[in-house]
Amino acid sequence: MEEDLRAAILGACEEGDNARTILSDDRYDRAVIRLAREVGGQAKYSVTSLIPYLDFADAYEVLSGLKGRLSADVQESLGVFAPNLSKLTKVRNRVAHTRPMEIDDLAAVHDVAKNVYAVDPALWTNLSSTLQRLEEDPAYVLGLTINLVADPDNAPQHNLPAPEFDETGFFGRRKELDRIKKAIKGAYPVVSILGDGGIGKTSIALKAAYELLDDTNNPFDAFVWVTAKATILTVNEIQRISGAIENSLGLFASAAEQLGGQQAKGAADPVAEVLSYLEHFKVLLILDNMETVLDKRLRDFLLDLPMGSKVIITSRIGLGIENPVSLSPLSHEDSTRLLQKLARVRNVDALQGSPAPALAKMVQAMKGHPAYIRWFVAGVQAGKRPEELLHENDLLLDFCMTNVYGHLSEKARAVLRSMQVLPGRRSQAELAFLNEYSAGDIQSSLLELITTNFIQMQGASMDQASETTYQLTDFGKQYLDKRHAVKSIDRALFEGRSRELTDLGMRLQVESTASPYDPQTLDIQGPKDFSTARLLRDSLRSYDRGDIDGALVICHEAQKLSPGYHESWRIEAYLQTGRRDIAAAQAAYARAYELASESATMNYLYGSFLVNEAIDLPLGLELLQKAAVISEVPPMVVNEIAWAHIQLGDFEAAVTSASHAITLKPDLYDGSVAMITGTRAGVYGATKSIENTHAEAAVECIEAAVDLIESGRIEMLSGEPEDRMVQLIDITDRLLRRVDDNFLLESLENFSARLKDRLRSIDPTLLERRVGVITKIPPEKLFGFVRSWGKDYFFHLNDLLQDSDWSFLDAGVSVAFRPDAENQRGPRASALRWLG
Repeated sequence: MEEDLRAAILGACEEGDNARTILSDDRYDRAVIRLAREVGGQAKYSVTSLIPYLDFADAYEVLSGLKGRLSADVQESLGVFAPNLSKLTKVRNRVAHTRPMEIDDLAAVHDVAKNVYAVDPALWTNLSSTLQRLEEDPAYVLGLTINLVADPDNAPQHNLPAPEFDETGFFGRRKELDRIKKAIKGAYPVVSILGDGGIGKTSIALKAAYELLDDTNNPFDAFVWVTAKATILTVNEIQRISGAIENSLGLFASAAEQLGGQQAKGAADPVAEVLSYLEHFKVLLILDNMETVLDKRLRDFLLDLPMGSKVIITSRIGLGIENPVSLSPLSHEDSTRLLQKLARVRNVDALQGSPAPALAKMVQAMKGHPAYIRWFVAGVQAGKRPEELLHENDLLLDFCMTNVYGHLSEKARAVLRSMQVLPGRRSQAELAFLNEYSAGDIQSSLLELITTNFIQMQGASMDQASETTYQLTDFGKQYLDKRHAVKSIDRALFEGRSRELTDLGMRLQVESTASPYDPQTLDIQGPKDFSTARLLRDSLRSYDRGDIDGALVICHEAQKLSPGYHESWRIEAYLQTGRRDIAAAQAAYARAYELASESATMNYLYGSFLVNEAIDLPLGLELLQKAAVISEVPPMVVNEIAWAHIQLGDFEAAVTSASHAITLKPDLYDGSVAMITGTRAGVYGATKSIENTHAEAAVECIEAAVDLIESGRIEMLSGEPEDRMVQLIDITDRLLRRVDDNFLLESLENFSARLKDRLRSIDPTLLERRVGVITKIPPEKLFGFVRSWGKDYFFHLNDLLQDSDWSFLDAGVSVAFRPDAENQRGPRASALRWLG
């Protein structure tokens, strides 16, 4: 088209035309410089001599300026160019400056060319022959070497390979491309582009290098490309490249030669030579196909990179010391687009005429793999049936995956075998259990596999439901099943381990349903939790045996395997509480709560901890109340809320909560706890109100406590509640002597009678018990004295109902007791209970 445009200009010009007038000043000067650069300063500057030095856009503009001299057909042809001029110019410049082509470039140029040619075939002679040649041989375009007029390239020195349209076919992946460029401009000395063979690593590396080369803010003095590519995939075989670099020493020798020319050829130490160049100049070194030459020498080289220079590597295997960019398969839309464009470039009628549903099935079978799509199109062009290429793809799988598998450690291969036997998404903890690996072993194996693209990872969030999982890639699974099938003995082993884990998980799940608020019960939401729950169960067993340190070691292993599983942290909190490391327990509880803030059990256990350890009483109460709102809770949760109210001094709310617990029909234990908590709150509330001279409030507290006492079963009042009733009677009697309000007097008499009736129904002898205050306990003696009703009573340690109460006894402490007959020391108090 460019040649025909120039010919049209010459056909419209006359011998005497002034070149500057015809071309205009800017185009004239540009053409003069180009001509002088080629033939020297002796050139004559005429229309005829300068026209060959016009580029596509200039030629179009000049011809447009000669409209008055053009035929109607030529003017109509120019009208076809007009809306496509910008796009054609960009394509033309990419070709002229050997920049990577876009996948649509050939189609765009071809379509415009056909439309222009259709207006007047006689006008476009060069274009006519080219279009005819393409009709006869579509692959003709892939081998063209096109020399177009171009000004000198002002970009830094480079040896980047001239991109071949069919091999690069670059399109899409803008996000990955921008990330690579950003990383190279950033602080990262090494950026790796990882993926299967044929996924497009070389194409995107070359595209990134050329875009950086043309960037006005490019920080590099030179770009050096060295490739260790050793094979090429054809339709029928994997061909070895003659003279390919086979080791890292050869790679560095080639890099040294590219950087230093002949004088660096044969350097005694090419690694040092390359490092020296990279130290003195800012160089972007691109090392292509590194998986074929990976060794310690390459790793050490990358660790020694001097400041300023950077390295891009493309590899099927990561090194673990770089900033990796993994290339995923193409989307369905991009895959379809690539298939259609390649079919058109190669003029493959069998594919171009396929209906959309058939193309969609083909694309789906190729899993978005660019090399597969190119190999498939080339195969169909060579006469192979599409279904044959889709089902018999062993050659392609070998090309993409063999080098990778050979580099894997045996532990990583074992993980792959377990994933072959048990397909689908698996957590790190599951894979560790299946392979009997520690957290460190499974993490290193998975990292190794992730950098090879044998497996894909689905990311996690703070929600345990979206814990990170791993799955074989489609290509990886196809390759393994065809080339590394799992032996029957290994298959039986993994299947047996899976059944064992499932059986254990189901048992633990039943336990969690039966008693979810027991701190030793594990909250298990499904199979994804089974493997970690097994470890946590073992941790609790060690704790029960007294081995707290061993229990924590197991718990920390569970955290490494499932950092997003809240029970891994909640169990640590339980263990740390047991060893009285309250700070560590609180930190573990806080982490667990972040992961399961909507769990009623989690709110209950964390809230109870905060209350019982007096760390944050308001927050503890808030969490306990939240637990009660989230789901229907058992009486034990409401009892804990009552206890939190007591700790906060809200005794009325404590009695109300205890009364609510009784309405939930608790068992004997929880009912007894409700009675203890409620009667304590009644006593504390009434006493506080009396001290503040609020008689009415005291009467209300007593009434609430009496209602609570009468609402529960008799057996729930055994023990401390009995003596709290005695204490309430004592408080009531004292109030009777202080108030003169008839309503209050009547109420107090009623409450006293009801309390005595309740005591009588339990055991009539309980009416004989009294409440008193410790007056003295001599130091280092096992006895003391209680004052009650104006008398002092002697008691001995043996008179306590519970020996453990002794440590709480001190002057001023309230107790309940049974007065006995006098002895040589005076009246004696027996069956003594500490009331606080």
